[in-house]
Amino acid sequence: MSAHFTEFSVSARYAELPGLMREIARQTAEFGCPAGACERLQLVVEELFTNTIAHGYGGECTALIQIGLSRSSDRLTLRYIDQAIPFDPGKIAPATVSTAAVGGLGLGLIQGMSKRIRYQRLGPHNVTELDF
Repeated sequence: MSAHFTEFSVSARYAELPGLMREIARQTAEFGCPAGACERLQLVVEELFTNTIAHGYGGECTALIQIGLSRSSDRLTLRYIDQAIPFDPGKIAPATVSTAAVGGLGLGLIQGMSKRIRYQRLGPHNVTELDF
């Protein structure tokens, strides 16, 4: 199977989320990904996106969040780039059900749904890549 790649950007506003989810569904269908892979990817992107707005930026703003998707024969990869405060989602221990505040299980979901997480800080950017 040949490799596929696409990228797009959205502003850090909650109103962008429905369109972002539609675009991910459209792109993964175009890549020929199974529905389950698309759903896992959508859950992870939703968590990353809402956490970036709430915790990284401290609220909605006009900053762009860049999404890159690539697919090779054995892997679907998400590249997520923002300019929020530095944060490596692979290095933070997720909360447990007994210790999490309401809505505090997102990191565990991100870590559990992806096969591998890579992070680097490039200048003002958080660059997180996740394999599915």
